[in-house]
Amino acid sequence: MADSDPASGLISINAPLATRQYLAAMWDRREFAIDVPLEQMRSQHRTTLLGSLWHLVNPALTIGVYYLVFAVLLKVDKGIDHYLLWLTIGVFTFRLTQNSVTSGAGALSGNMGLIRSFRFPRALLPISAVVSQLLTFTIELGLLAALAAVAGGGISRRWLLLPLVLVVHTALNLGGAFIAARLNEAFRDIQQLLPYVFRILLYLSGVMFPIERLLSENLGSAGWAAQLVSYNPVLRVIELYRWMFLGTPLDVGGVVRTAGLAAFVLWFGFRYFRAAEWKYGRS
Repeated sequence: MADSDPASGLISINAPLATRQYLAAMWDRREFAIDVPLEQMRSQHRTTLLGSLWHLVNPALTIGVYYLVFAVLLKVDKGIDHYLLWLTIGVFTFRLTQNSVTSGAGALSGNMGLIRSFRFPRALLPISAVVSQLLTFTIELGLLAALAAVAGGGISRRWLLLPLVLVVHTALNLGGAFIAARLNEAFRDIQQLLPYVFRILLYLSGVMFPIERLLSENLGSAGWAAQLVSYNPVLRVIELYRWMFLGTPLDVGGVVRTAGLAAFVLWFGFRYFRAAEWKYGRS
C-alpha cells in the first residue's frame, strides 16, 4: 500500500479514512445498502411458481418438520403454552442470525469484481447482506404477529418494544457479519464451516426445546454446561422475542448482558473489518 506524502501534497488512494469520514462516506452511499437487497429479494425466486412466497414457505416447511419431530414424536412441548408459536419464534429468530452471518461471510468474496472496480466503503457489503435478511424477516414478523393474535397470547403493549429488540438483534448480527466477512476473505474455508457451527448453535439456543430446562434437569442449574449456555446471546435474543409475543418469563440480567455484548460485537466487528480493508480484493 502506497503511503501518503503530506509534504508533496500527494495522498494515497488507499490511505485509510478517519472513522467520521468513513461513516460519512457510508451515509452518502446508503442507497447501495438498501437498493441492492431489494432487487435481490425481488429477483431471488422470480423463476419459481410461488415467487416471493418462498420467503415464507421455506421456514414454514422447516417449522413443520421440527413440530413433527419434537412435538408429535418426542413430546418436548409439554409444559409450553402455544408451542407452535413458541417454535416459530425460535426458528425465525435463529434463521435471521444464521443467514445474516453466513451471507455476510460471502459479502466480500462474492463481490470481488465490484471491489476491484470501484472505491467505496467496503463495510457496505456486509451491511447490505444483513439488510437483505432483515427484509425477509419483516415478512416473517408479520406472520408472527398474526399467529400471536389468533393462536397465541393476543396483541400486547410489549409489541411496542419491537424496535429496541430489533436494534439489539441487528447489532449482534451485523457485528458477526463483519467478523465473518474478514475471516472468510483471508480463509475461504470459513464459509464452508459456518453451517456446521450454526448447526451446533441451533441445539444450544433453545429453538426447538427449552435447553435450559433440559440442562438443569440433567446437570443441575449450577452445572458448567447450564452456566455456559446461559451466556449464549442468540438464546437471550430468542427469549426476548418470545417474551414480546408470548409473555414468557424474561431474565432481565441476561437481557442487559446480551445488549452489552451485542454493542461490543458490533464495535469490535466494525473495527476488525476496517483494519484490513486496504487488502480486500488484492489476493
